[in-house]
Amino acid sequence: MGNPISREQFLERARSRFGEKYDYSRIIYKSYKTPVKIRCRIHPVKEISITPEKHLQTTGGCKFCLREMRIQMLERELQRHSAVHPPLQPASAEAPLEVKDPGR
Repeated sequence: MGNPISREQFLERARSRFGEKYDYSRIIYKSYKTPVKIRCRIHPVKEISITPEKHLQTTGGCKFCLREMRIQMLERELQRHSAVHPPLQPASAEAPLEVKDPGR
């Protein structure tokens, strides 16, 4: 089992990782594995209940930030894919497709 960390160590690590993205002013720190209440400064609609351990191991705990990050990743992947595979051009009305009759 890992060494327990203090409230000050947790706050130092969290601010080092996330900067000022989260508000830690209302946490009541008991242990590394006991949930604390934090708030995302970008999406302050709801307090986030998360263990200090999970907060430092994940993207932070804000589901709205996670959604935005996933959308950005998907858009980046779609742009990369469209650069490699250009979209199919629809057949023009001037040149109809020839259909071969398998019976001939």
